[in-house]
Amino acid sequence: MNKIILAVGFCIAGVLLIAFLLIKSQGGLSGDPGAFASMDGPAIFGRSCARCHGKLGEGIPNLTPPLRGRNIPLAHIKKQIQKGSLKMPALPFIRGKALDRLARHVAGLK
Repeated sequence: MNKIILAVGFCIAGVLLIAFLLIKSQGGLSGDPGAFASMDGPAIFGRSCARCHGKLGEGIPNLTPPLRGRNIPLAHIKKQIQKGSLKMPALPFIRGKALDRLARHVAGLK
């Protein structure tokens, strides 16, 4: 039983390390709200989400869930972007109209 718990712990640590390295290798997440002001939803997604959720929102097996075809409500998408979750970092610097454009893009992924 202890070996199973240890193995699961290593797997979780590995997933988190991979996510961190993916973000770091792409230059990190931009904390400049102005950087997104003139970008459309797909461009914001490409810059802030695609490295973990895939270019088309297909997800990365055993790392991140797909976003395509899930019919996620806009309010939930916005909350996830702003607050984050266990694996997903919060992106509070994406706000206002940029947040609206990104959320609509994610909701429309088919």
